[in-house]
Parts: sequence; C-alpha cells; structure tokens
Amino acid sequence: NPESYPLPGVPRGTLSEKKTLTSSIYPSMSTNYWVYTNPGVDTVRGAPLMVWHDGETIVGNQDLMRLRLQIVSDNLVAKKLIPPMVHVLIQPGTGGTEARAMRSIQYDTVSDRYGKYVLEEVLADVQKTYKIRPDAYSRAIAGASSGGICAFNAAWYYPDQFSRVLSHIGSY
Repeated sequence: NPESYPLPGVPRGTLSEKKTLTSSIYPSMSTNYWVYTNPGVDTVRGAPLMVWHDGETIVGNQDLMRLRLQIVSDNLVAKKLIPPMVHVLIQPGTGGTEARAMRSIQYDTVSDRYGKYVLEEVLADVQKTYKIRPDAYSRAIAGASSGGICAFNAAWYYPDQFSRVLSHIGSY
C-alpha cells in the first residue's frame, strides 16, 4: 500500500550506529542493537517503545523481513495514525557459555530470562540516551517465528512492562 513507500514531504527518522553489549544475564554473550527514532519523539514525557527481535534483519535499507519499518512508521507518524516512537532493534546474541549462536536459547526458552535481559540490560542501556515511557500501555514487543514466542514470553512474564505483542508466524 502507499504507506510502504517513501511519501513526498514526509520527514525521516534517525537510525543510531550499531551498539554492542556484553551480557551478565547470559554470561559471555554479546549482542548488537540499533535504535530508530521517528521524527518528533517526545523527549520530555518520553516516547512510546517498540522492541523488535532479529533487529539486524530490519536495519536500514537491508530490510530482509520486508517490513519497511522505517518508511512505514515515518509515514504513519506523518499522517498522525501512530505517535512518534523509539524502535529498538535487537540482534540475537553470540558467544555465551551455553552455545555459540544464542537465538534459540534466548528466543525459544520459556522463562523470564530473556525479558529480564531486555529490560535490565538492553533497555537500561537505551535509556541512557532516549527517554522512554515507563507504562506497559506505551510499550510493545515484536518478533517473527521464534521471535514471536520470545515477544509473547517477555509480555507474559512482564505484563507491567509490555502490554502489546506483535507476533509474525509465531512458533508456539
């Protein structure tokens, strides 16, 4: 639809540089993340939050998931259909004491561990730079396949932090 393509006169948001974290919740694991902010994010009250799993697949023009996150969200913000928000695009970790590729361990394990990791490590780092609203109503978390169950788990274990879940072909 038209929102999937750049519209004339619509301001574009900002994509951060790649940031890398080393985890203590998943010992010896490191992960990358990016932050995309729509134009007009509220830096006083804080912005709504959207967390995206497998974030490396939707960074910049690469967009392997074909979500066109940056274009679509900027177009919807310009039309005042959604508020300007902070999007956190998290890549699954690597290394760790449990395995080399951590995606399945992080995403498929049914526990509060990954939600704790997102809240206490990734979002804690994000909030050093960006002001995010603290209420669950203003926070969403999304993923595809195993990322979908991961998003559901995070909201299940932390309903006071995430009240909205977007699951694409969630593997439940």
